[in-house]
Formats: sequence, C-alpha cells, structure tokens
Amino acid sequence: MTGKNAQYIEHRGVNASPDSDRDIRMEGDEAVYQEYAYGQTEHQAQQQQEPANAKNDEEKKMLTVNGVYVEPVKEEDLTEALKPIFYNNGEDVRQFLKEITGMQPNNITDLVNQWVKDKRISDYGNSRKGQLWEILNEAGLYTKSRQNWCRRVY
Repeated sequence: MTGKNAQYIEHRGVNASPDSDRDIRMEGDEAVYQEYAYGQTEHQAQQQQEPANAKNDEEKKMLTVNGVYVEPVKEEDLTEALKPIFYNNGEDVRQFLKEITGMQPNNITDLVNQWVKDKRISDYGNSRKGQLWEILNEAGLYTKSRQNWCRRVY
C-alpha cells in the first residue's frame, strides 16, 4: 500500500487464525494497519451448528415412513415387547432381531414360518400374525402391510 493516507483494515471473527501466507507492505507518512477480532454473532454460531443439525435431519429422513417421522425404538424395549411371543426367551428374540435386520420382507415371513415350525415363536392365539407384525412394523423392521404379512405367515 502506498500513499499519504494509506490504510489497511481487516475485520476477523473470533475463530480466525493468523495468516502466514500474506505479505503486507505499507508505505507512506500516515500508513495505518488495523486488525479487529470480534466475538461470534448468533448467525455465526448457528452456521457452525448446521452440520450437526443436518445430520440429525438426515437421520429423521431415514426414520420416516409414509411421510411420518417414526421415533427409533430402543432394542431393550423391542426385546421386552417380543419376549412373550418367543416363549419369554430373550436370546431367541435377540437372535431373531439380528437375523432380520436388513432382510427382505418375504425372507422375514419365511423365517417366522420356520421358527413357528421349530417352536421358537408361539402360535398361541395367532400372536405371530397380529402382535408380531404390529411390533415389527412399529419398529420399522417389517414395512409391508398387515394383509401382506397374514398372507405369507401361516
């Protein structure tokens, strides 16, 4: 910078780091260099939190069924809800949940039929048709209709 009244003024935010790659030369009788650092404004604080909020929004989108947000179900609650259908065997419930995670709906119903045959899932009162579908559907593990479930589970 040259000139009698040359000035260099830089405004920086609170999280700015010094730049070592710039060369500032000031020439002149009244050359002035000023640098200011400010605290964060509310807008800047919101911008920094946006990536975290965006991640939460993405998770919510993944947990949306037919445009309605579905609160994630805790595994312990799911296990407790399923225990009566699995003859109160928590190990079988956990194994079943592990096996069906990411499985296609038709394969889930085939597995249910096999486990009913093996006496690992209760047949009492047709709990495998109504109750089991309802719990798995609410948890987002089986997303097809109840009618589809009842046609495939015998």
